[in-house]
Amino acid sequence: MSENSYSTLLSFKLQDEFFAIDAMRVNHILEVPEITKVPNTPDFMVGVLNLHGNIIPVVDLRLMMGFTNTELTNDSAVVVINPEEQQDSSLGLIVDMVKEVVETDGLEIKPTVADKEESMLRNFHGTFSMDNQFVHIIDIEELVVAAEV
Repeated sequence: MSENSYSTLLSFKLQDEFFAIDAMRVNHILEVPEITKVPNTPDFMVGVLNLHGNIIPVVDLRLMMGFTNTELTNDSAVVVINPEEQQDSSLGLIVDMVKEVVETDGLEIKPTVADKEESMLRNFHGTFSMDNQFVHIIDIEELVVAAEV
């Protein structure tokens, strides 16, 4: 994905690091609702939630990214995305805090590759600096593939 393929990003926090995804793929941002566990799923697969009659699988993005502290706080949220812009392929992501929507005009986005061995996600679309913090742009398609493992 080139840096021109999205005009806005939704930034969020996982522990002390910041990440972003294409804001046009975000359907809902929810307080963490009741999530129904699903047996025999990977640790990062928290379960499913019912959103307007649709069953949405929910993953803990913190576990997928290799973070160990996964305690929920008042700022924790579920970001519901549509990877293929289809309602039936929605996925919920638990994050520590949603920060803001960022316009990409004028951002200097540099290519990057994750160096965390324990992370299930290795490739990012790039990294930019905002408020003296580096923000890594997550590849939603890779995220969905990793969640289906």
